[in-house]
Amino acid sequence: MTALEEKGCEFGLTLPSHDSLLRMLKGWEKGDHEPSDFYRSLWALVYDAPERMLFAELPPSALSVLGLGLVAVESTTADGQGDPMKRRNVLLGGSLLGSFAFVSPPDPYRIGMSEVREVSFAARSLQRWDRQFGGWVPYQAAAGYVDSAIRLVRGSYPDRVRHQLLPAVADLCAVAGWIAYDIGRFDESQQYFALGVQIAQQGEDAALAARLLCDMARVNADLGNPMQSVELLGLANHLTGQSEVTPTVMAKVSSMEAKTYAILGRPEPCQRALSAAESQLARGTSSKDPTWITYFNDAQLSGVIGSCFRDLAAFDPRQALRAEEPIRHAMAMRGKEQIRNQALDRSNLATARLRRRELDGAAEQAQAALEVAARLKSHRVNMRLRMLAKQATLFKRQHADLAVVCDRIDLLPELA
Repeated sequence: MTALEEKGCEFGLTLPSHDSLLRMLKGWEKGDHEPSDFYRSLWALVYDAPERMLFAELPPSALSVLGLGLVAVESTTADGQGDPMKRRNVLLGGSLLGSFAFVSPPDPYRIGMSEVREVSFAARSLQRWDRQFGGWVPYQAAAGYVDSAIRLVRGSYPDRVRHQLLPAVADLCAVAGWIAYDIGRFDESQQYFALGVQIAQQGEDAALAARLLCDMARVNADLGNPMQSVELLGLANHLTGQSEVTPTVMAKVSSMEAKTYAILGRPEPCQRALSAAESQLARGTSSKDPTWITYFNDAQLSGVIGSCFRDLAAFDPRQALRAEEPIRHAMAMRGKEQIRNQALDRSNLATARLRRRELDGAAEQAQAALEVAARLKSHRVNMRLRMLAKQATLFKRQHADLAVVCDRIDLLPELA
């Protein structure tokens, strides 16, 4: 029985046969017809998400060119069994969002460049706010801004505005996705990223769509779904290969590929991807670099490199020593406003030192990370510190300072 059928039974509804439901689902994804209000409401109940999030009211998406809908429907579990309507979520994190695109009547409101500038300003402001503090307040603000921006997308505007507005809204979705992820709302995070991919495709911005697919891949990797990350990265690489993308954007894609392979414990492809990212970033910035990629600089890449070797050290402790230099470089280059990045850098360095059995250094950096974390409301930072404390359990009797900092980590508040 599918999830949709289960929900129908729960409410005493009579639904078509299983095969008929599957045919309807494929028809919706292809854009052959639209779901009725009844099925919209029912799917919203199944996924416990608002209809506005599941059914982005946009023109037919170019995502069909990538085969996102097809891959999502036909992906199978290892044994080839299971519910096909559940398997269809493999790529898009449990959301119907990324592969549903339906025509809807335009809003009569006329949109101009002033609205585009407001959306772009909101994205950057929310990003700075979140990096400094994190927590529910920027999340709630981001959710409200996305709702308003989606209404702008449904407005009336000339092509000149369209090519600026849609990428700006997609970028706002990316910011909202990371804010949601940071407070532990993982499903909503994926929904925002998937919505951003769809809007970026409508705006014919392949680079931004690829960036959002990389963001989805990173979240899946962090949550223990690295094979899904590989599939998403494949789609991102397909996009970058079909369009003109700047070296900085390519460096971002390569770095996320390296991160995924590190989590999988595969040092050779990880190193190849890191080398590619370093070479691409070394080519320098371009006048064609989009505003949303300006954050990806030497410090950001160094942080990714360090975290890759930290992850590889879980399989081969010798890799931990290689994490030290790039993480310390990232720490030295971070801006003062990047408080969350500072906390994550120190947590990564503490973890790498712990895997080298350098307990003094691990305790020192864990304490420093804890002090920075106290200034934030970040589920992601607290989760990383708890993982560090769990790994340090075996050494608490050997090292008093490490035991103290682990006990303090245990007192961190639950923010999810």
